[in-house]
Amino acid sequence: MIQDVNLIKEKFNKLMENDKTVESLILISKDGLPISSTLSMEEEEKIAALSASLVMLGERAIEDFKKGEFEEIFARGKEGYIFIYNISQNIALLGILNNEAKLGLIRLEFKNLVNDLKQIVGNL
Repeated sequence: MIQDVNLIKEKFNKLMENDKTVESLILISKDGLPISSTLSMEEEEKIAALSASLVMLGERAIEDFKKGEFEEIFARGKEGYIFIYNISQNIALLGILNNEAKLGLIRLEFKNLVNDLKQIVGNL
């Protein structure tokens, strides 16, 4: 698993180097535990727990409205964006972006990252 965490961090760093609008990335368990992130340890625990709550609400809403399987959550604020993507049954990815993000491009970059992460984590 350590090799996988290092590979995940490499993927995170590459995306953040290529797109400066990405402020933070965190891979979480849906139980609210951080797996890998670009955040400080203090921030990652709080954000992982909050993200898990958002995932649970998103999954519930998708299920209640009979809209298939949960794939992503997108939120926009005056200062930027938050994306949460489903990676597996137990894992999700949170991306925090500033308000200069080009949404079409970033969605493509995140789609590629999500596919890479699905390969890395498998069925965890």
